[in-house]
Amino acid sequence: MKLILKRKRIQDILLGDYLGSDIVLADKTKLNKGTVVTAALLEQLKHNRVPSVVVETEEEETTDLFSKTDRLQQMIQQLLEKETDHQATYKRSMEKHFYTNLSYIAFEYRYGKLLYEEESIRFLKDLYIKSLKTMGRSSLWHMLEQRDPYAFIHSLDVFVIGTMLAYHMNVVQLDLCATGYLFHDIGKLEIPREILDKTSTLTKEEYEIVQTHTVKGETLLHQTGEPLLGRYARSHHERLNRKGYPDGAYLPELGMDLQILAVVDTFSALTLSRTYREVLPATEAIQLMLEMSEAYPKKIVKKLAQLMHIFPNDKKTLQLDDVMLDKFTNESYMEIGWKQKP
Repeated sequence: MKLILKRKRIQDILLGDYLGSDIVLADKTKLNKGTVVTAALLEQLKHNRVPSVVVETEEEETTDLFSKTDRLQQMIQQLLEKETDHQATYKRSMEKHFYTNLSYIAFEYRYGKLLYEEESIRFLKDLYIKSLKTMGRSSLWHMLEQRDPYAFIHSLDVFVIGTMLAYHMNVVQLDLCATGYLFHDIGKLEIPREILDKTSTLTKEEYEIVQTHTVKGETLLHQTGEPLLGRYARSHHERLNRKGYPDGAYLPELGMDLQILAVVDTFSALTLSRTYREVLPATEAIQLMLEMSEAYPKKIVKKLAQLMHIFPNDKKTLQLDDVMLDKFTNESYMEIGWKQKP
């Protein structure tokens, strides 16, 4: 037995583990690397809706490639450590904010080779800062972080994956596209907290309320002088089979940038950890979306797999039963989450 660094979901952390990296919570509290996990600290993490953390724990070494060493996490931490100038320019604080939050989601088992080069991370960091250059955008972004930490992290995840995919698919006006991805879920600010915080399946009425985040997001962006971003908020749940919402639009008619957003938004929802729900491994999420060719453009799903270098174990047959298939493709489940199996 030896001490190793391992990413654990909150429910899997043991008292006596040590934090393996610095964490800045939603309430701005900083927890330092090496802090011992106590019951009080665990409650603090749950209260701040932190889905998972890196801990130093006593476990046998695994032969899994990404458990041994996560090159992506190492790169992010090295970049973060360079941002140590406390002379506090806005740009430097935003750089640190970006790297810190990226470290919550960017693991090779989710991203594969998407950010294999340090230059890719710096490219995204610069776009992130540029996307938040106005006071209106910055205020909305930090409001989302405070009100719904999951929607905030999910939006950053969509920004990272979607922007890289859009770049490699030669989408025009990449700056606008990237900003649209960052703010696609901003309408969640208008959804009641009791629904956003719900840990069980949504009722039909609750899901109908959640669906309004699309049009409310568009309205909010128009009100704050960002009409060009409104289409990303409104239409990211449209589908190929016209069974999306709010308009039942035909996804290809909305443009390549929105087709990418529809794919990446779903991939993120399927693979991003929450404390009370199951997630799919990236390989299975890709496999599932390839099978759902009536809803998602296969060309874009395949391009995402190629870019990440994450491929399904079985490229022809979906190894999920009908119950599992329904569970992982039900929009209301993906929107908020579902209870973990006992």
